Amino acid sequence: MDYLKRTWADISLDNLNHNYHALRSRVSSDCRFLGVVKADAYGHGAVPVSRHLIELGAEFLAVSNIEEAAQLRYAGIRGPILILGYTPPKYALDLSKMGLRQEIHSLAYAEALNEQLKGLKRRLRVHLKLDTGMSRLGFFAYDHEETLDQLKAVSQMENLLIEGIFMHFPVADSIDGADANFTHTQFERFSAMLSALEGIGIRPEIRHCCNSGASILYPQYAMDMIRPGIATYGILPSNDLRGMIDLKPVMSLRSTIFQIRDYEPNITVSYGRTYTTSSEPEKIAVVGIGYADGLSRSFSNNISFLLHGKRVPQIGRICMDMCMVDITRVPDAKVGDTVTIFGADGDDMIEVDSLSGRLNTIPYEILCGINKRIPRIYLDGEDQTEILQYIV
Repeated sequence: MDYLKRTWADISLDNLNHNYHALRSRVSSDCRFLGVVKADAYGHGAVPVSRHLIELGAEFLAVSNIEEAAQLRYAGIRGPILILGYTPPKYALDLSKMGLRQEIHSLAYAEALNEQLKGLKRRLRVHLKLDTGMSRLGFFAYDHEETLDQLKAVSQMENLLIEGIFMHFPVADSIDGADANFTHTQFERFSAMLSALEGIGIRPEIRHCCNSGASILYPQYAMDMIRPGIATYGILPSNDLRGMIDLKPVMSLRSTIFQIRDYEPNITVSYGRTYTTSSEPEKIAVVGIGYADGLSRSFSNNISFLLHGKRVPQIGRICMDMCMVDITRVPDAKVGDTVTIFGADGDDMIEVDSLSGRLNTIPYEILCGINKRIPRIYLDGEDQTEILQYIV
């Protein structure tokens, strides 16, 4: 296997295995596991990750839209796939033909999907989406008397088959008292609606509500299936959960040194001349990663990388395809050496959330932002099992 050794992402299948089992061990053995692989498996490569999760035993996969679902089907991935977002009703037949599951968030949407399938002798499996306080998609699960009638109407539609019902927690990863109370309230609303539905003879086969935070903090809410997203990839959804579960980051991002030069004092570096060498000579390396690869320009002069196990500061403005690093403390460095943007090198590690904190954002955004021109290298131990190259 070969690839352009410029910048790449190492994907540890060992760590993916570890996280899967760590999360699954928190719930009963008969509780299903849904692998969330939307957004290209949070930047890790949807097709290889999906295959591996299925091999591990994941009973379901979830994506954001029909295009992501089609990608998995075209790759030969079978089994249940739930679309968590909106699909225009005109694609109802495609959803059915591909054996996909579609979320249903309103009566009008259900009617439109059902109408598209009329007379075709096909039924589309659906999961009812309840809004218990996320205030996004979903049937209101509280303070709306008409909701039960709406759900009953969906259950009677000839071309829709209710397989599941679910909700989403916005603050289940928080231990703040008010947030914990809100999470409990959401689950009570969900449970009350389930009871009301059962009272009129509707009991979906799969009830699910636990995202990453709830899977860790509230495993008692697991019901029939958990759907941890970011935690599957070894990242905690919030710092509140540190020490509550042992997760291992699946992705490491690495690049290489293009050039090394010695600079005299008072020399400015890169666009905007935002960095000036100190009163002592500095050894500066050009590294093959820039903002077009997903390394935000806003990181400029504000982060460090790992080189030979030592932290080296990034200096000057990050360019489109490369950036500069002060490697004065690593005199034996040479062109072609590996630089770790995040991940482990020697005894040190740069965590994704330490980078996201610099930008006042979340690790999800950093991972999802890793550009498609960066190959993903899948590792079983130290052995490469697959290379995902999007461009060639």
